[in-house]
Amino acid sequence: MLLSRRRRRSPRSSASLLALGVGLLLTAAGCGVTIAPGSAGLKYRALRTPALRTEILAPGYYPLWAWNRVIVYDTTTQDQMSEVHVLTADNLHIAATATVTYHPIRDKIYELHTEIGPKYYEELLGPAFVTLIRGEFSKHMHNDLAREASQIEAAVQVALQERFKERYIVIDQVAINHIDYDATVTAAISEKIAVKQRFEQKQHEMEIAQRDAEITRTQAQARGDAARIAAEGEAAATILRGKAQAEAQEAINKTLTPRYLQFKAFDQPNATFYFVPIGKDGLPIIVDTSKGAAPRAR
Repeated sequence: MLLSRRRRRSPRSSASLLALGVGLLLTAAGCGVTIAPGSAGLKYRALRTPALRTEILAPGYYPLWAWNRVIVYDTTTQDQMSEVHVLTADNLHIAATATVTYHPIRDKIYELHTEIGPKYYEELLGPAFVTLIRGEFSKHMHNDLAREASQIEAAVQVALQERFKERYIVIDQVAINHIDYDATVTAAISEKIAVKQRFEQKQHEMEIAQRDAEITRTQAQARGDAARIAAEGEAAATILRGKAQAEAQEAINKTLTPRYLQFKAFDQPNATFYFVPIGKDGLPIIVDTSKGAAPRAR
């Protein structure tokens, strides 16, 4: 009786096992991966030797057995930002934020994966970038960093590319994003700039005052010159008038003879004449009428 029951369940068990096997087969056959544009992939086959294929897979969909997989690498330009504490050439500690932009060489994805691995930035590129940033900052003085930042960027990029030229990575750019300058030095620089600005302001005010004084002197000189010219002109006019008057008087004197004067005196119709007798000695004769005496000459 027990044997017959087991034989009756056997067909159902076989069907279940068959269904399970078909399901697993369909599940395994239905796995796949999509490689997005800007990426490349390497196919890993667990049951093959060698397991990793050298063929570089282009963007697209790839069906896979469940035990296989595709390793995807981003081949576009990427950037990583790092905060680095550095020591300048004049022994000042500062913090700087820098960014490196890079991309792996697509045709060298297999070599990059087998020699370094997917974490190539964390394990190799990132530490080298930080080291080069620190080394380059140590060559520059604190107060020169703002002016020489572009030199630091160029030097780090060249050194980093030289280090990774055989590591299948291209360094596109290195940028210094921000520098936290030493607070004490920054305050001193700010005070120095403020003092310089105040000095320049005072110097500017002095220049304005000097120009105003020069303008005042020029105006005063102009007024003085005008007064001098006027005085000289007036003096010259007076001299000319006096000279003319003298010349006229001289001309008149040449024509005023005694006979002419006598003539002009007698020529006046209302003129009154007083005659004073003149003695032989040329002295006037005075007559004393009060005493009745004869006149005598003096």
